[in-house]
Amino acid sequence: MSVGKRAAAVVLATALAGGVAAATTPASASTSQGYITAGSGAITSDWSDEGNLSTTSHAHSNATALWQAVLYADGYLTASGIDCKFGPSTKAATKKFQSHFHAGTADGIAGKKTFSNADNRLVHDYVSGGYEVAHYKGIKRKVWFKINVANRRYQVRKSTSIGYKDASYTKATACG
Repeated sequence: MSVGKRAAAVVLATALAGGVAAATTPASASTSQGYITAGSGAITSDWSDEGNLSTTSHAHSNATALWQAVLYADGYLTASGIDCKFGPSTKAATKKFQSHFHAGTADGIAGKKTFSNADNRLVHDYVSGGYEVAHYKGIKRKVWFKINVANRRYQVRKSTSIGYKDASYTKATACG
């Protein structure tokens, strides 16, 4: 879907949901915002400015769960490895991702270069009920994310019983 069509779909979905269409800003997801957010341009540039995730930075968060879902899609983590905790397994999986995709230094820190490489495999699917639905096309499988049209926050889901949760840098509610 072209950027223009995507933007029009977002505006239409917002209007249909009874909201007021507001201009969106480019992706700007410094950790001070508190969430992984989408911009108004191509989905394949949404994660290029994310804050660092590591064993010492936002190590217990929904943002980590989103990153773990990417690693799961590429086969570097098992489903049980999505636990909202950036521990040794996630660090090792991140290093494998970085080496395989030439995503900067294989240091095990999911930062701007690593996220920017990952967002190249994001695919916008459709807009429905105030959300955009997108998936990450991994080596082994796809994983889906929602983007709240009103606040542009990415949402991640580990299980249907928990549901989708905002990809927060400070909360870890997506893993139960």
